[in-house]
Amino acid sequence: TGGVVERLTRGLAGLAKRRKVRVVRGDGRFTSPNELRVETPDGTETIGFESAIIAAGSEPARIPGLPDDPRVMDSIGALALEDVPERLLVIGGGIIGLEMATVYDALGSRITVVEMLDQLLPGCDADLVMPLRKRIAGRYEAIHLGTRVAGVEATDEGLVVSFDGDEAPDPATVDRILVAVGRRANGGRVGAHAAGVEVDERGGI
Repeated sequence: TGGVVERLTRGLAGLAKRRKVRVVRGDGRFTSPNELRVETPDGTETIGFESAIIAAGSEPARIPGLPDDPRVMDSIGALALEDVPERLLVIGGGIIGLEMATVYDALGSRITVVEMLDQLLPGCDADLVMPLRKRIAGRYEAIHLGTRVAGVEATDEGLVVSFDGDEAPDPATVDRILVAVGRRANGGRVGAHAAGVEVDERGGI
Protein backbone atom coordinates (compact mmCIF):
# COMPACT_ATOMS: atom_id res chain seq x y z
CA THR A 1 0.00 0.00 0.00
CA GLY A 2 2.93 2.36 0.63
CA GLY A 3 3.90 2.21 -3.04
CA VAL A 4 0.34 2.96 -4.16
CA VAL A 5 0.13 5.98 -1.86
CA GLU A 6 3.52 7.22 -3.06
CA ARG A 7 2.48 6.99 -6.73
CA LEU A 8 -0.80 8.78 -6.05
CA THR A 9 1.04 11.51 -4.13
CA ARG A 10 3.56 11.98 -6.92
CA GLY A 11 0.75 12.17 -9.45
CA LEU A 12 -1.07 14.86 -7.47
CA ALA A 13 2.17 16.82 -7.04
CA GLY A 14 2.71 16.70 -10.80
CA LEU A 15 -0.82 17.94 -11.48
CA ALA A 16 -0.34 20.80 -9.03
CA LYS A 17 2.98 21.82 -10.60
CA ARG A 18 1.53 21.86 -14.13
CA ARG A 19 -1.27 24.11 -12.92
CA LYS A 20 1.20 26.41 -11.13
CA VAL A 21 -0.16 25.47 -7.70
CA ARG A 22 2.46 25.82 -4.96
CA VAL A 23 2.40 22.95 -2.46
CA VAL A 24 3.70 23.55 1.07
CA ARG A 25 4.09 20.52 3.36
CA GLY A 26 3.84 21.08 7.08
CA ASP A 27 1.58 21.78 10.05
CA GLY A 28 -0.60 24.81 9.33
CA ARG A 29 -2.60 27.01 11.71
CA PHE A 30 -4.51 30.19 10.96
CA THR A 31 -3.19 33.23 12.79
CA SER A 32 -5.66 35.76 11.34
CA PRO A 33 -8.40 35.93 8.71
CA ASN A 34 -5.72 36.40 6.04
CA GLU A 35 -2.65 34.52 7.28
CA LEU A 36 -1.60 30.94 7.90
CA ARG A 37 1.53 29.92 9.81
CA VAL A 38 3.08 26.67 8.60
CA GLU A 39 5.68 24.68 10.51
CA THR A 40 7.74 22.88 7.87
CA PRO A 41 10.88 20.71 8.15
CA ASP A 42 12.87 23.78 7.02
CA GLY A 43 11.34 26.22 9.53
CA THR A 44 8.29 28.42 9.92
CA GLU A 45 6.59 30.10 6.98
CA THR A 46 3.74 32.61 6.97
CA ILE A 47 1.39 32.45 3.99
CA GLY A 48 -0.93 35.33 3.20
CA PHE A 49 -4.17 34.86 1.27
CA GLU A 50 -7.36 36.61 0.24
CA SER A 51 -9.57 33.52 0.46
CA ALA A 52 -9.05 30.03 1.86
CA ILE A 53 -10.75 26.68 1.55
CA ILE A 54 -10.53 24.66 4.77
CA ALA A 55 -10.48 20.92 4.05
CA ALA A 56 -8.70 19.66 7.13
CA GLY A 57 -10.56 16.36 7.44
CA SER A 58 -11.00 14.52 10.71
CA GLU A 59 -9.22 12.20 13.10
CA PRO A 60 -10.39 9.25 15.22
CA ALA A 61 -12.16 10.34 18.41
CA ARG A 62 -10.50 9.31 21.67
CA ILE A 63 -11.83 8.07 24.99
CA PRO A 64 -10.33 9.83 28.02
CA GLY A 65 -8.79 7.68 30.71
CA LEU A 66 -7.47 4.86 28.54
CA PRO A 67 -3.81 3.97 29.16
CA ASP A 68 -1.13 5.31 26.84
CA ASP A 69 -0.21 1.86 25.57
CA PRO A 70 0.61 0.71 22.02
CA ARG A 71 -1.89 -2.11 22.44
CA VAL A 72 -4.69 0.50 22.51
CA MET A 73 -5.17 1.65 18.92
CA ASP A 74 -7.51 3.60 16.68
CA SER A 75 -8.72 2.68 13.20
CA ILE A 76 -5.56 4.12 11.62
CA GLY A 77 -3.34 1.98 13.83
CA ALA A 78 -5.50 -1.06 13.14
CA LEU A 79 -4.76 -0.73 9.42
CA ALA A 80 -1.00 -0.73 10.11
CA LEU A 81 -0.91 -3.59 12.60
CA GLU A 82 1.96 -6.01 11.97
CA ASP A 83 0.43 -9.01 13.72
CA VAL A 84 -3.02 -10.45 14.41
CA PRO A 85 -4.08 -10.30 18.08
CA GLU A 86 -5.58 -13.43 19.54
CA ARG A 87 -8.19 -11.44 21.50
CA LEU A 88 -9.41 -8.07 20.23
CA LEU A 89 -11.87 -5.78 21.99
CA VAL A 90 -13.63 -3.30 19.72
CA ILE A 91 -15.06 -0.29 21.53
CA GLY A 92 -17.82 1.07 19.30
CA GLY A 93 -20.41 -0.86 17.31
CA GLY A 94 -20.65 1.64 14.47
CA ILE A 95 -19.57 1.28 10.86
CA ILE A 96 -15.82 1.66 11.44
CA GLY A 97 -15.73 -0.63 14.46
CA LEU A 98 -17.68 -3.42 12.75
CA GLU A 99 -15.71 -3.06 9.54
CA MET A 100 -12.41 -3.60 11.39
CA ALA A 101 -13.98 -6.35 13.51
CA THR A 102 -14.95 -8.17 10.30
CA VAL A 103 -11.39 -7.94 8.99
CA TYR A 104 -9.77 -9.22 12.17
CA ASP A 105 -12.37 -11.94 12.60
CA ALA A 106 -11.48 -13.17 9.11
CA LEU A 107 -7.80 -13.10 10.10
CA GLY A 108 -8.50 -15.27 13.13
CA SER A 109 -8.91 -12.91 16.08
CA ARG A 110 -11.48 -13.62 18.79
CA ILE A 111 -13.65 -10.49 18.72
CA THR A 112 -15.63 -8.78 21.46
CA VAL A 113 -17.66 -5.67 20.59
CA VAL A 114 -18.84 -3.16 23.20
CA GLU A 115 -21.40 -0.53 22.22
CA MET A 116 -22.71 2.11 24.64
CA LEU A 117 -26.12 2.35 22.92
CA ASP A 118 -28.68 -0.45 22.68
CA GLN A 119 -28.11 -1.22 18.99
CA LEU A 120 -25.26 -1.96 16.63
CA LEU A 121 -24.85 0.60 13.85
CA PRO A 122 -26.71 3.32 15.81
CA GLY A 123 -28.96 5.41 13.61
CA CYS A 124 -29.58 2.64 11.09
CA ASP A 125 -32.94 0.88 10.70
CA ALA A 126 -33.08 -1.75 13.46
CA ASP A 127 -34.81 -4.26 11.13
CA LEU A 128 -31.88 -4.04 8.74
CA VAL A 129 -29.28 -4.34 11.51
CA MET A 130 -30.83 -7.48 13.04
CA PRO A 131 -29.67 -9.94 10.31
CA LEU A 132 -26.13 -8.59 10.63
CA ARG A 133 -26.19 -8.97 14.39
CA LYS A 134 -27.40 -12.56 14.11
CA ARG A 135 -24.63 -13.37 11.66
CA ILE A 136 -21.75 -11.89 13.65
CA ALA A 137 -23.12 -13.08 17.01
CA GLY A 138 -22.41 -16.60 15.83
CA ARG A 139 -18.84 -15.70 14.92
CA TYR A 140 -17.70 -13.21 17.57
CA GLU A 141 -16.82 -14.12 21.12
CA ALA A 142 -19.30 -11.56 22.51
CA ILE A 143 -21.37 -8.49 21.66
CA HIS A 144 -22.31 -6.25 24.61
CA LEU A 145 -24.89 -3.52 23.98
CA GLY A 146 -25.83 -0.82 26.49
CA THR A 147 -22.34 -1.25 27.90
CA ARG A 148 -19.36 1.04 28.24
CA VAL A 149 -15.75 0.47 29.16
CA ALA A 150 -15.27 1.64 32.75
CA GLY A 151 -11.51 1.16 32.93
CA VAL A 152 -8.48 -0.48 31.37
CA GLU A 153 -5.38 -1.69 33.20
CA ALA A 154 -2.28 -2.46 31.18
CA THR A 155 -0.46 -5.58 32.41
CA ASP A 156 2.23 -7.84 30.95
CA GLU A 157 -0.41 -10.51 30.32
CA GLY A 158 -2.73 -8.15 28.44
CA LEU A 159 -5.19 -5.32 28.86
CA VAL A 160 -7.60 -5.94 31.73
CA VAL A 161 -10.91 -4.29 30.88
CA SER A 162 -13.78 -3.58 33.27
CA PHE A 163 -17.28 -2.71 32.07
CA ASP A 164 -20.27 -0.70 33.22
CA GLY A 165 -23.96 -1.15 32.36
CA ASP A 166 -27.12 -2.98 33.42
CA GLU A 167 -25.86 -6.23 31.86
CA ALA A 168 -22.14 -5.52 32.01
CA PRO A 169 -19.94 -8.63 31.82
CA ASP A 170 -17.18 -9.51 34.23
CA PRO A 171 -13.74 -7.97 33.61
CA ALA A 172 -11.90 -9.51 30.67
CA THR A 173 -8.30 -9.62 29.49
CA VAL A 174 -7.60 -8.89 25.82
CA ASP A 175 -4.45 -8.56 23.73
CA ARG A 176 -5.45 -5.34 21.95
CA ILE A 177 -8.19 -2.72 22.03
CA LEU A 178 -9.54 -0.91 19.00
CA VAL A 179 -11.20 2.42 19.88
CA ALA A 180 -13.78 3.11 17.17
CA VAL A 181 -16.17 5.63 18.70
CA GLY A 182 -16.40 7.94 15.71
CA ARG A 183 -14.31 10.74 14.30
CA ARG A 184 -13.61 14.31 15.32
CA ALA A 185 -13.31 17.15 12.82
CA ASN A 186 -9.99 19.00 12.65
CA GLY A 187 -11.33 22.57 12.57
CA GLY A 188 -9.85 23.27 15.98
CA ARG A 189 -6.46 21.78 15.13
CA VAL A 190 -5.92 24.25 12.27
CA GLY A 191 -7.00 27.22 14.39
CA ALA A 192 -9.97 28.02 12.16
CA HIS A 193 -11.41 30.29 14.88
CA ALA A 194 -8.44 32.65 14.33
CA ALA A 195 -9.62 33.08 10.75
CA GLY A 196 -13.02 34.24 11.99
CA VAL A 197 -14.65 30.85 11.43
CA GLU A 198 -16.90 29.41 14.13
CA VAL A 199 -15.76 26.00 15.38
CA ASP A 200 -17.98 23.85 17.63
CA GLU A 201 -16.84 21.73 20.56
CA ARG A 202 -16.31 18.74 18.25
CA GLY A 203 -14.04 20.66 15.92
CA GLY A 204 -16.66 21.05 13.22
CA ILE A 205 -16.93 24.23 11.17
